[in-house]
Amino acid sequence: MPNPIRLLQPTNNLEHSIDDFAVRLRAQGRSEHTISAYLRDIRCFVRVLPAIDVGSITPAMIDAALTDPSVAFSENGSPKSTATIHRLKAVVRSFFAWATETGLADTNSASHVVTKRLSRTPPKFLTEAEKRKLLKELYDRTNPLARRDRVIFELFLGTGIRLAELVNLDIDDVDLDCKHLHIIGKGGVPQVKFLKTSLRTTLRAYIKERRKLAAGNCTALFISSRGTRLCARQIEIRLSQWLRRAGIGKRISPHGLRHTFATHLYAATSDLLLVKHAFIHRDVSTTEIYTHLANEALEDALERL
Repeated sequence: MPNPIRLLQPTNNLEHSIDDFAVRLRAQGRSEHTISAYLRDIRCFVRVLPAIDVGSITPAMIDAALTDPSVAFSENGSPKSTATIHRLKAVVRSFFAWATETGLADTNSASHVVTKRLSRTPPKFLTEAEKRKLLKELYDRTNPLARRDRVIFELFLGTGIRLAELVNLDIDDVDLDCKHLHIIGKGGVPQVKFLKTSLRTTLRAYIKERRKLAAGNCTALFISSRGTRLCARQIEIRLSQWLRRAGIGKRISPHGLRHTFATHLYAATSDLLLVKHAFIHRDVSTTEIYTHLANEALEDALERL
């Protein structure tokens, strides 16, 4: 019986195969940032391969390509970092595994490529004292932009929301009565974040002020001084400015505020599973009873932050 995947008859040309590989990555829910990095790696890799079909690539050719100076070294002549090479090898393994699965190759020529587990660098985060300093600096300011930024950073610190999720928030995504924040998580999956009491109070006041702005047809929760949806880069710049004003010397990104949330939630609960639950939570109506109980514990923990 023929393999149904082979009926798709993908193109054997390397460049076209990479395009088809990108389609698979998107179907898996990978972010565009991740896909862009993967494609950049695999294109750099195949440039040093012979101009032959995917199925004709041998393990020896792959080994030669991985050690080729144009692949293993940066443009300035320095060796690429261990993390970069690790990602390259992982992408090569994934690409050739996909080529085998789809019938482009009879065997996986990259199955011998070894990727060692990297030691993880501890994430940067704000201490409890630094968090208080940042928020105090924001509370001491009364201009509209400072009030907007305060809400943004309190959302990071109170929910662990991702930067991309935050900039895509609309006003209607906030459900104060149900204590929920509706977001679209990684892979386009709808998720729900709990809002603790103090954060709901802050959001209620902000949304009342935001509605008065009536910035055209813009539905964004957070807007710039020009009335357009605030972008990720603007939030990164504003955070850097506020950290400096608060006298905090650490270089913390918005993702660092997400780490701060996780660190402080764990300190308040000593429960890693609860921290994980806070990051991957789905709508209560779609969960089992034991998850519902975890939701209640998560609400209580958030109130103690």
